[in-house]
Amino acid sequence: MGEYRGEFWLIYVYSNNPKKCILGIKFPSIESRYYIIFGGKRASELYNHILLTLDNNGVEYSVEKEGNKCFIKLPWSTGLAVAVFLLAVYAKRKPLSYIYILDKMIHGGMPLMRHLTSMIELALDLTEYLKNQQQKRLVSHASARTVSKIMSEIITTIKNY
Repeated sequence: MGEYRGEFWLIYVYSNNPKKCILGIKFPSIESRYYIIFGGKRASELYNHILLTLDNNGVEYSVEKEGNKCFIKLPWSTGLAVAVFLLAVYAKRKPLSYIYILDKMIHGGMPLMRHLTSMIELALDLTEYLKNQQQKRLVSHASARTVSKIMSEIITTIKNY
């Protein structure tokens, strides 16, 4: 990520059928490919709790709606925190049990945040190394699961101390 500045776009596609909901994040523009995608009920739950956390912390963001799609434009630092959070919970069955880390990241109180943000690049590099590049997203499923498990161990260790 380096010193690049831009906006992150949190995109939510909603449906009356919870199994068809999609949540993804893009950077640096809305035309970019998704970094990571969630589907189904988890997408809906994560979207609602991310917005609730942003609102509770007074984070300013803009919302654009188009049909059944909701585009949330996030400031760079907040978007980076959301991207790290989504990568961290990718392999979790109950991702909302980790919602507290998003709150800590937004407040700047997450230990080792510099290293956690580098996990986004690790996931990209792992995808490239495994030649798992996909058209819809930059980080493959296998890479996201692997890096998510690493992040989960780090977060659990931090939480226990």
